[in-house]
Amino acid sequence: MRRWPRRLAIGLGVVAAVGLLAVVGIRQADGPVWLFGGGPFRSGDWVEFDALDWNTLDALHELEFEIVAAGSSRILWFNVHDGVSYLICDLDCIGGRLPRWPQQIERDNRVVVRIEGKRVEGKLVHVPHGTAEYKIVRAIRAVKYVGDEGNREAAETAAHGLVVDVGEKLTGRDQREEPGDRMYRLEPR
Repeated sequence: MRRWPRRLAIGLGVVAAVGLLAVVGIRQADGPVWLFGGGPFRSGDWVEFDALDWNTLDALHELEFEIVAAGSSRILWFNVHDGVSYLICDLDCIGGRLPRWPQQIERDNRVVVRIEGKRVEGKLVHVPHGTAEYKIVRAIRAVKYVGDEGNREAAETAAHGLVVDVGEKLTGRDQREEPGDRMYRLEPR
């Protein structure tokens, strides 16, 4: 009967060690791994920013982007309006309790985008709330990611919306006038 606490402690130690190794390994990976942020990009052909046809790429749902100063990368949904790509963080990004990627972008906006095996240097420029550009891009994004019932996008959007709503209630953002999200326009650097 006395052996179970020791076995439990050993089992938890093994799980923690494997988890730590996985996190360290993913941080060194060539880009993000599934939902987990990864390291800087090492693969992909370098192309000029203008060589990418963003209107055509808008048919895709995700792109990978590396925050140059942080040396980290992640996968995000994106959408395109008039040939310009936009990235949005819907969670309580600025002034929230948990740090998010927009806080890193506020310090240094240099990014590398990897999409369809191509890498391009860019910078993210904040699009303020309430502007015409913000409203148009938000509306386009809603259409792109709502999807049909039973569709992957519809399920992901519903889950994402729930997380954002809960997060805003927990942080008190839902009581503030300005939303906690951040929208960025991708531009060449």
